[in-house]
Amino acid sequence: MASTIPAVLDELLARARLALPGVQVLDGQPTTDTEPDVIAIGFTGAPGEPVVEATEERAQLAASPDRERYDVTCLASAWIGDDDARKARDRAFELLETFRAELQRDSTLGGLVLSARLAVISFAPEQTSQGAVATIRFAVRIDAFAR
Repeated sequence: MASTIPAVLDELLARARLALPGVQVLDGQPTTDTEPDVIAIGFTGAPGEPVVEATEERAQLAASPDRERYDVTCLASAWIGDDDARKARDRAFELLETFRAELQRDSTLGGLVLSARLAVISFAPEQTSQGAVATIRFAVRIDAFAR
């Protein structure tokens, strides 16, 4: 049995890049300064904190394949160069909704999983000395059979 996690992370990155051209899409935690609009796949904000924890179980007592269920923690963020919190919030949710629409277009990720959908959304606005920032942590819930 091989986990679907690596392939799912790759596919989520590809879909974010496809759906949001011109937006910085990161694989995990940023290592440099980010652009004003950013999507991070596999990001928690706390180095060393798991971005995926899978539950595996046998399906209907079969020897294989094992069923996997997990959430991939991600982030969408929009920074505005002024104190317009509404503008930042609207842009962050626009990024999220564009990504959600891409997942809904093919919730099986090309047959890789049984389903992939947004499951958890946490919103955090912030006013900084450089302007308003809106950050949304979200989880993509995955239901799959291990390969």
